[in-house]
Amino acid sequence: MTDTPLTPPPGASFNPAEAVPARTYAALWGADTEAFAPDREAVDKLKRAIHDKVDEVAQENAAALVRVVRHLGGRGYKQFADLGCGKPVQGMDALGLPDLYDAAAGIEPDVKWLALDSDQVVVATCRALLRGPGVSVVQQDLRQSAKVLDAMSAHLWLGKPVVVILGAVLHFLTDEQCTDLRFALRARLAPRSVVVVTHVTGDGMDPAAVERGRAAYAELHGGVPIYVRSERQVLDLVRDFAIAEPGVVRTIDFLPEEDGRTPLRDAPHFLMVMAERKDR
Repeated sequence: MTDTPLTPPPGASFNPAEAVPARTYAALWGADTEAFAPDREAVDKLKRAIHDKVDEVAQENAAALVRVVRHLGGRGYKQFADLGCGKPVQGMDALGLPDLYDAAAGIEPDVKWLALDSDQVVVATCRALLRGPGVSVVQQDLRQSAKVLDAMSAHLWLGKPVVVILGAVLHFLTDEQCTDLRFALRARLAPRSVVVVTHVTGDGMDPAAVERGRAAYAELHGGVPIYVRSERQVLDLVRDFAIAEPGVVRTIDFLPEEDGRTPLRDAPHFLMVMAERKDR
C-alpha cells in the first residue's frame, strides 16, 4: 500500500460555497433540497458538458443499486458495507427510491449495515436518518483501505459473507488506490462475500467529449479528479473475484424490472458489475 500523503477528500470539512460530489450527486438524483446553489450550478454545467440527461444517468445508477440490494437480501445476505454511501434522500429523489439501507431492511429487518463516507455532511445526515438497530456510520476515506477494513470488522462479522457496495465511488480513486482496496477486501472477506461496483465509462462515446466531461467535473469540484474507465478496466477492479451474471453491463441492463419506466438508452449510463469472493 502507498504511503504517499493524501490531500483531504472533498467534503471532509463543510463549505456550502463549493460544490462537492455527494451534494452534486443528490442534486442529479432530483433531491435538490439536499444540495446548495453551487451544487445545482455544477449539475447545470455538467449537463452542458457531458449530456443533457446526466441526471437520468445518476438516477438509473441509484435504481440499479436498489435492485441489487433487494436481490442479494432475497438471497439471504444480512451484512452490507456501503462504502462511499452518499447522502440519504428518504425518497425525495426524482424516482422516489428508498435509501439502500431501507431497501435491505425491507427484506431482512435484522440486517447489519455499515454506512461509510469521507464527507462530513453525509456522515452527519446518515447518523440522523439511518436509525436502524443494526446500523453503524463511519467517516473514513476509501483511499485508506486498511482503515476501511478496520471499520468494517468493527461492525460486521467478516467471518461471514458481506455485501460490499461501491456505488459510483471508485472513479474517484487512482488505479493504485483501487488495487489497494481490492487487495484488502480480497484478504479479509469471507467466501460468498459479494462486491458490487458501478462506475463511469467512456465506452461508446467520443473521446473528445469524454475528456471535456472529465475536465468539467474536475473544474466544478475544486480539482477533484475523475477516472473514466472502460469495460475491461472495470473488470480489473474486481480481478480475483468471480464475476456473477450478467457480467459487466450498463446499469439500466442490470437486473431490470418491469416498472413502467423506459430509460433513455443512448445516455452515457454507468457500467455495473457484481463479483463473488470464492473459497480461498
